[in-house]
Amino acid sequence: MSETRIEPLNTATQRLLWTYGGSNVAGALATTFVNLFVFVVSGQLRALAIFNGAYFLSLTFVFYGVAWLFKRRTPLFSYQWGLVLTALFYTSLLTLLSRASDYVLWLGLFYGVAQGVFWFGVNLMTFDTVPSRQRIRFYGISSALGSVTGILGPLAGGTLISAIHGMTGYVVLFALTTVVYGATFLLSLQVTPGPPLGSIPLRFSLLLPWQNKLWNKTFWSLVIRGTREGITGLAGVFLVYVATREPWAVGVYGGVTALARTVMSLWISRWVTPERRVKALWIGTLGMTASALVLLWHTSWPYVFIYGTLTGLTLPWYMIPNAAIPLDVMDHDPAIADHRVAYTLSREIGLNFGRLLSIAVLGLFYSMAHGSLVLVLLLAVTSLAQSAVAHLAKNIWRSLAMR
Repeated sequence: MSETRIEPLNTATQRLLWTYGGSNVAGALATTFVNLFVFVVSGQLRALAIFNGAYFLSLTFVFYGVAWLFKRRTPLFSYQWGLVLTALFYTSLLTLLSRASDYVLWLGLFYGVAQGVFWFGVNLMTFDTVPSRQRIRFYGISSALGSVTGILGPLAGGTLISAIHGMTGYVVLFALTTVVYGATFLLSLQVTPGPPLGSIPLRFSLLLPWQNKLWNKTFWSLVIRGTREGITGLAGVFLVYVATREPWAVGVYGGVTALARTVMSLWISRWVTPERRVKALWIGTLGMTASALVLLWHTSWPYVFIYGTLTGLTLPWYMIPNAAIPLDVMDHDPAIADHRVAYTLSREIGLNFGRLLSIAVLGLFYSMAHGSLVLVLLLAVTSLAQSAVAHLAKNIWRSLAMR
């Protein structure tokens, strides 16, 4: 039996990993504590839902603004502006501090704009730079690197906030994050620019799901994936902090879950082959659902940590092959050089529609029941719903193989 040769990443892909690593460090330091900061200064789950809802809403529309404004620029230009705007967002938190509770909606919108500009560049840079045969390995290594920084970042951030009492801890953390984003900008100068975005009717992105049958399936798989993503970020932070009232516990939770993701991502990046992708999606879906069911038993901190660990061990099984689905479909469009921006816009519409849907459900029902119960039920339902993604992915990859 011949052994499958693992192809090393080319130089351009390695440089992309380096700059992504820098943004991962910055994000790991503070992203977890943005939600915690909003909850601490407001004291309300409602404010947390408003912040995240505004974030996902602006994230959707800013992609269209970027596609129009930067059509003569490369995706790298968008990525670099995203780094600058995200640094400015953290600067605004430094300026407002406790007064941020009065501007939760606007801060969420601004954060969505900054991250939208950033992720628009990231998504297209990945497609332009990473060869299709290296994508599973790229996403595996990228996920592992992100998880490594995700271990140290939350631990450092939580320790810092707990050691320096009051708002001062947040000041130091957000200032440090701003500096790291600046250093990441310098790293991005080494990345080879891709082709310009080009001019394409933006309405084409709205028509894609109805004109391309395979993309229609991909689009709905993204919507379903988004329903879970909409609440997982705030759920872990909220449940841990409510159970412990300690920022360092939130940091430890983030570090533990990231460690679990790191171990599994490193292994999965070698195990998941095109033949095993669907099986990996099912393993991830069942694991995420089982971890959410743990919280139905109890939401005290030991159970929340068990949930986080199980999620960290099973999420890579789902996310690594899932990330390749849209790119695989895009590869089979003979006019992809002209359509890649439209596909990226359509992808974000699907994801953010799903995210906003789960945030809307949370906002609708949180006042009718205990906030923790609503979050747990949403986690369980949206995790189980990912089984539909595994089914859609199987049909998509089967159709692509027949072409």
